[in-house]
Amino acid sequence: MGIDYGWEKFFNTLHYAVGSTESLQHRLANVISGVCHLQRDDFPNDEAHEEFKTMLKATTMVPAKGDEGTIQATTSVMKDEEAAMWLRKAFDIFSGIAEAYGAHSGVGQL
Repeated sequence: MGIDYGWEKFFNTLHYAVGSTESLQHRLANVISGVCHLQRDDFPNDEAHEEFKTMLKATTMVPAKGDEGTIQATTSVMKDEEAAMWLRKAFDIFSGIAEAYGAHSGVGQL
């Protein structure tokens, strides 16, 4: 899809997370659910994609119970501090994508 697609998906999910009054765990689950399908070409470089894969692994490691899925199973058992850390990591990844997207599209250039 491309960096523009990665930017859109991260922006939409993080926009929700910032304004939501839901728990940190619920906000994190929403972010991960919204971006978990992204592929390598949706990131500006291999490093950003590797950070993304690390985040995915950390937020999907608990086996699902019933129909909840591994994202919900994992994030629901996280302490607030851990969920907040992964939300910040998602924002950091988004920042890298946004910088590359801006450079690619000329956004912000005079």
